[in-house]
Amino acid sequence: MANKQASDHFQRNYRRGTLRYHLSSFWLGYLYELKTQAEYAFSTKRQPEKKFVIFTSGRSGSTLLVDLLNSHPQLQCDDELLKRRVAFPKSLIRTFEQQSQQPIYGFKLLSYQLMNVQTGIHDKRAFLDHLTQQEQYQLIHLARQNKAKQALSIIYAFYRGQWHNQSGSRQKQTAKFELSPDIYLFFLEELVILEQFEQQMLQDRDYLSLTYETDLGRPEYYETTMQCVADFLNIDNFQVETSLRKVTPSKLSDMITNQEELVNVVRNSRFEQYAETLAQM
Repeated sequence: MANKQASDHFQRNYRRGTLRYHLSSFWLGYLYELKTQAEYAFSTKRQPEKKFVIFTSGRSGSTLLVDLLNSHPQLQCDDELLKRRVAFPKSLIRTFEQQSQQPIYGFKLLSYQLMNVQTGIHDKRAFLDHLTQQEQYQLIHLARQNKAKQALSIIYAFYRGQWHNQSGSRQKQTAKFELSPDIYLFFLEELVILEQFEQQMLQDRDYLSLTYETDLGRPEYYETTMQCVADFLNIDNFQVETSLRKVTPSKLSDMITNQEELVNVVRNSRFEQYAETLAQM
């Protein structure tokens, strides 16, 4: 009974999360854009000395990267400016950029937002060209190599209804649930498509390449990674700190009740290369 309740809870949260995503991403963006432009229409405009954009996919450690970067006393890194569809994305970015209180400014751009949400941007590569060439944004690409775990992280966040957790905040308690293999395969497919899109966007560009597993996966990596970012941006190195904590269990058996079924389905799919990862979790 408890397992069934947990599975029903996941299905409800997944449907609600999907509905919220579509409403927010595709219908509320224009109001958000008008509100933002109106708020800052008569404010003082500033021009940062250096600018950067983090190009990545969801659940790749980008929130952690932003949090670490904001440890720098002269740096401001905003979150996902283009998570909602807007009419004038370049103008919106410039608005936030000009409101920065620091000489170094950056923001996060998720690949699905460029690919699917911002439908008004017809030439995606030209948009990145504009940012990196005309607007002088330096490009940082953050990837997660283990797609099997990345898909699980997305699904588990939907289930919990909580995407991030900070030290001292209340940890949501969740029961194990039965994960539909079809849902898991769907997210794997989406991640592979996004990875291909990112590679197309990055082709023939200069950028700093970071990966979750080697650069952000453990706290002992943070200092070296931030030194690498500081060198890339040509800024002073800095002492990093973060209050973020992982929310996805390390063991698959602590998350779902049907690990064996999931492994078997994946093993017999075109994603068979991820079956062993799931079996060993």
